[in-house]
Amino acid sequence: MTEIEANEPDYESMITELREIARKLDDANTSVEDAVKLHTRGMELIAKCEAFLAKAELTITEVRKGEE
Repeated sequence: MTEIEANEPDYESMITELREIARKLDDANTSVEDAVKLHTRGMELIAKCEAFLAKAELTITEVRKGEE
């Protein structure tokens, strides 16, 4: 694991944060300014989650090829 990866939150933490962002975005009391910030953060988290899942898929594919 690289130093950058060590400083990144784990997948479960990112999903938890995304759920909280979604909850706040659904709240009618969330200001437009806050909603824009939340949306931006949510998009960053989605990109990180997608990268994590792509890396996991690659790892699984490599393990399966090694078993053949």
